[in-house]
Amino acid sequence: MRGVFVTGTDTGVGKTVFSAGLAWALKRRNIDVGVMKPFATASKVFSKSYRSADVALLAKASGVKESDMDLNPSFYRIAGSPMMASSLTGNPPPAIQEVLESLRRLAFKHEFLIVEGIGGIMVPLTMSNSLADFVKAADLPVIIIARPGLGTLNHTVLTVNACKNYGLKIASIVVNSMPKKPTLMEKNIPDALSKLTNIPVLGVIPRLKVPGYSLVGRAIEKAIDLDLLISMK
Repeated sequence: MRGVFVTGTDTGVGKTVFSAGLAWALKRRNIDVGVMKPFATASKVFSKSYRSADVALLAKASGVKESDMDLNPSFYRIAGSPMMASSLTGNPPPAIQEVLESLRRLAFKHEFLIVEGIGGIMVPLTMSNSLADFVKAADLPVIIIARPGLGTLNHTVLTVNACKNYGLKIASIVVNSMPKKPTLMEKNIPDALSKLTNIPVLGVIPRLKVPGYSLVGRAIEKAIDLDLLISMK
């Protein structure tokens, strides 16, 4: 299975727009890229075609034709972790093995697969399984999306340590949304993260006024060695 699993130090760090931008950039290189968001929750259904707004963006950026159920097998109509959403709605917990089978089918159909997580790496899917368990079973290298702001050293080190504890393959860190005029602290975040974690920072994505997937994709093309990324195992 060729691809990457995109996680983040927290919710709202830019996992979706990065994943969509990456899909767009790879598609421009004539790579048959597939996308997936195995688990999603939201306070409301986004549209008739896609229950999750994140999945709709990934599908549009990549141009894939698979159904919403293929791209997002597990969805709950309440914002929260799948474990909490399942408990609060009274719906069954996500069938993790079935979701894994959906992922493998997608991977078989495409040259490269971009899988976006939900929240951070330790988000609980059930009472006994976290997102890290799923990533371990999927056996994909992990890209960690981090912010350049205050608290990111702590959050990123915790995320890296959690990945290592589960035996996950960490491909790289990407620092997202770097201000046009960063403070001295923000400017030095990528170097500090690399030294603290011994994980390479693959790229730094600038903060964009309107972070559409094509603009993010162009920023990714400038900031990241895509040949190196797609060769990660």
